Amino acid sequence: MDTIDRVCETRWSYRGRPVRLAVAGARRTTAARRVVTGALAALDRITAPGRGELARVHRAAGRPVPVGPLLRDLVAVALDAAQASDGACDPTIGAARIRLAARGGPFPVCGFGTAVPPPADGWRAVSLHGDRLTVPPTLLLVLGGTATAYLAQRCAAQIAERSAGGVLVAIGSRVATAGPVPPGGWPVPVGGRTIRLRGGGLATASASRPDGGDVLDPRSGQAPELPGTAVTVIAPDTVRAATLAVTALVRGADGPGWLAGQDCSWWIDPDRAGAPLAPPVRW
Repeated sequence: MDTIDRVCETRWSYRGRPVRLAVAGARRTTAARRVVTGALAALDRITAPGRGELARVHRAAGRPVPVGPLLRDLVAVALDAAQASDGACDPTIGAARIRLAARGGPFPVCGFGTAVPPPADGWRAVSLHGDRLTVPPTLLLVLGGTATAYLAQRCAAQIAERSAGGVLVAIGSRVATAGPVPPGGWPVPVGGRTIRLRGGGLATASASRPDGGDVLDPRSGQAPELPGTAVTVIAPDTVRAATLAVTALVRGADGPGWLAGQDCSWWIDPDRAGAPLAPPVRW
């Protein structure tokens, strides 16, 4: 495996989520940051409430709508994750999330009763044919479980290809790498420790923090059975890591046994949603 000695790092925030970019060579940092900020700006144009491209799809109330390449790719990735996870990583939890927000949290309060699970058809009712996307009027797409994983992965690959150097891109709890790695691996703070990522991608799923994807159990429309738990997975790519982490969290007590049968590294920590962001890594 090729290694690199000189790494420069920059950090900023996106929608309250930490963004971290580490690249080989100081001269490449500015151009690399433009790649990431451009991708995040494109995501904003898609997901902006009421005026984004996804809102236009929802307003169509079940009619096919032509969509741009990025939204097409994000939906395709989300549907693939739903199929691979047998529906555990379901992008159609938007309505359930709104109901929970109206109640003020995952526990019933007077006047709201118990949670109502999403429609049984869920993600299978979403249709994507070429650039035509159809979402039934009873469903609301939420792409956060896989969107930032896909963007981190794509940005890392683009930067590495253009610079012929190593790169790490982290958007919230979704971490992607590409190209040569530093000696000992890329340092990534997770759950109070620093792990060394030697390639592939990493994702942490939590029921209570936005950068973990706001995980809900699609079977119940509620938070998972283990809401105080954060599941971290290292896999060959970041989308795969995110899919496995979300699925394990949704499976609750069965999650660890299920993960043990997957081709990945994983661990479970107490949820540190309220912990301060880790300080920048010193190279």
